[in-house]
Amino acid sequence: MRLRALCKLSTAIALVTSSATAFAADQAEQQETSDSGPSLDEIVVTAQRRAENLQKAALAITAVSADTLTRAAVTDTTALTRVAPALQIGTLSGPTTQFYVRGVGKFTANSLTDSAVSVNLDGVPLARDGAIQGLFYDLERVEVLKGPQGTLYGRNATGGAINLISAKPRLGELSGYVNAEYGNYDAVRLTGAINAPLGENTAIRIASTFSNRDGYYSDGTGDDRLRAVRVQLTTAATDDLKITIGGDYSHVGGKGPGATVQGLDRDKYIGMYDPRAGAVISTKFAPLSGSFLTPISGRPFSDNSYWGLYAQADLTVGNGTLTVIPAYREAKLRYESAGSSFPIRGRLDAKQTSIEARYASDDDKPLSYILGAFFLAERPSETPAFNQQVFSAFGTFQSKTDSYAGFARLTYKLSDTFRLSGGVRYTIDNKSAFLDAYNVVVVCPAFLAGGPPCIGTPPLPNVATIPSQFVLPNGNAIPVQPWGTAGAIVTNTRATNRPNRTFKKATYRVGFEYDAAPQSLIYGGFETGFKSGGFFNSLDNPVYEPETIDAFTLGSKNRFLDNRLQLNLELFWWTYKNQQVSHFRQNSVGGSEFVTENIGKTRLRGFEIESRARVASGTTLSATVQYLDSRNLDYVYNNPIQSGPPNTGCPVSASAGAFIVNCNGRRAVNAPVWSVNGGIEQVIDLGESGAITLNADGRYQSSTYTGFEQLAAMREPENLIIDLQAQYALPGGHFTIAGYVNNLTDKAVSGFSTPHPFSGSYVVQNLRPPRTYGVRMGYKF
Repeated sequence: MRLRALCKLSTAIALVTSSATAFAADQAEQQETSDSGPSLDEIVVTAQRRAENLQKAALAITAVSADTLTRAAVTDTTALTRVAPALQIGTLSGPTTQFYVRGVGKFTANSLTDSAVSVNLDGVPLARDGAIQGLFYDLERVEVLKGPQGTLYGRNATGGAINLISAKPRLGELSGYVNAEYGNYDAVRLTGAINAPLGENTAIRIASTFSNRDGYYSDGTGDDRLRAVRVQLTTAATDDLKITIGGDYSHVGGKGPGATVQGLDRDKYIGMYDPRAGAVISTKFAPLSGSFLTPISGRPFSDNSYWGLYAQADLTVGNGTLTVIPAYREAKLRYESAGSSFPIRGRLDAKQTSIEARYASDDDKPLSYILGAFFLAERPSETPAFNQQVFSAFGTFQSKTDSYAGFARLTYKLSDTFRLSGGVRYTIDNKSAFLDAYNVVVVCPAFLAGGPPCIGTPPLPNVATIPSQFVLPNGNAIPVQPWGTAGAIVTNTRATNRPNRTFKKATYRVGFEYDAAPQSLIYGGFETGFKSGGFFNSLDNPVYEPETIDAFTLGSKNRFLDNRLQLNLELFWWTYKNQQVSHFRQNSVGGSEFVTENIGKTRLRGFEIESRARVASGTTLSATVQYLDSRNLDYVYNNPIQSGPPNTGCPVSASAGAFIVNCNGRRAVNAPVWSVNGGIEQVIDLGESGAITLNADGRYQSSTYTGFEQLAAMREPENLIIDLQAQYALPGGHFTIAGYVNNLTDKAVSGFSTPHPFSGSYVVQNLRPPRTYGVRMGYKF
């Protein structure tokens, strides 16, 4: 069956590419005699570690300009879904962001697991998902790379990479801008930057942002309290040496992300700490404890600080450029959130040091190449407290990662129009950790034996550290003790581990590039990627192995009609293996543990079509369509039988004291069949009175599961989101004023959902923003 499908896909690819080649050649002849007219803008990207035209970059990439980011209100990572159809983003818990590219991502939220999508700021990888907030201002562009980036980006880029490129200092230029915005939910946002020369060869750029917004949810969560500043200095020390140094600081406060209980009117954004949500939670029965849950209590908050330093030196040496990027970053997070259906109180201190050195030859000779080396040292320390009322975990996770890699990328020109490329990277991850955790479980023995429930059993306390009543003076866990007066007991285990493991992996890439016409590129390739293995706390073996991905890609990038029409096509076939999945599992002594293990593989295949057209001097149309066919091919795991039937939409059977969950044949999570973005921009030239720009953008997504368990309540229906903006610019464009409305129809859409682990009908959803509207004003000089 797979061979037959491959043959069909190969035939389709051959037909598409041959048609594109013929059309490109025909257009090349026509363009020699056509009149020039309004053309599309050119975009330069650095995704392949050298500057190149986006249309000449032989990879699947979406590049988003600063103006588009502003219009789409992309002020944090979760909003990137608005401009990149292949990307699905949700907030898992507290400051943790969940990234998926075409169904490839991660489910977990602690510091012991790595992201499957690499996020990079000015070439510096950000190792922790919880350490990437407060960066979306004064950006030049954002690049979204789709598919594994195993050679140039290395580990933990199985799904792809997101590159944030900040605006850099410009030599010899005094310039700047200030933007002010006010909108509903009492939203105030100020952003500004100034670029100033310091002599002939040096310039400084200072940028800052401030935002306050009330929460979208009724309990005040989903708010925005951000203060950030970035300073960069660039000097052309000599004709051959350019150095940029920079630093940034941001603080994210407020109540943090919010969520709602599935079943409530989610159009009203009823938060988890709202009494109305508590009334619903109180009706949910937990079979393990033989009692009903109680409303969530506590105080949601965010007190998260981030800062970093980096430098980039570019030295022209021989026939190429040597680039060195050393960097240091810290994140200090303090938060409480109930976005995962139960309160999580977390403390995370993450430090990372990295350095990359690479040499990129000029590309004017038949053989061009990039050679490099990379080192990353990461030291996260986390003390999470998870309170699910029936089960609570109190942990101390201190991990250490030293990652080393060497890489090479070669491109050889067989002719003026045909090139072959290849690359390889070898990574060594030395990992170790100290893991100490208490797992406290409330059990109703009578109910589990077929007797009466333990109604009225109190929930476990919502505290940040292990309660004193569960431990002996020497720190050991008290194994069993009564809990409440209804016959329930508490079982308590303590697991302490000091795992140490080295993970090694070679990833590689082979590909070709063919210039079918001056403005048409056909490319294809095969690339592998891997996400490093790691640890979890357990009485048994606490190690999970790396996950890998193999990806075939065939694409075509084209400009027609004197650069007035752009049509790009990509076909892909990925095989995603040994996925790292976190869930409850039975240990060797019969207890329940929250583990991370490798499960099976998933096939992901489809196509993406991207088009832009300048149909008149002031009219631009754009559309991106992605089709994704995903199937779990080997996706089976076990859950402990004493915890009750698992919360899953997959078939379940009981065997050998455990529930067997079989998700074979199911679609991947966060992998809608259709994702469509479209837009129209109309510029009305008023001559000496200035110009008016009208924008309308829409995003359609077919239904998809937004959580690992794939329950019916976690299936997000198809949705369409429409954004509108009208902007007036004075002559010269120095002053602008715009009115906007995002999510015109006020559609509540879930970006992430999760059930309560011990109560089958209790599902929580993290919602994307409701309708927002307001006015923006800007001045630049």
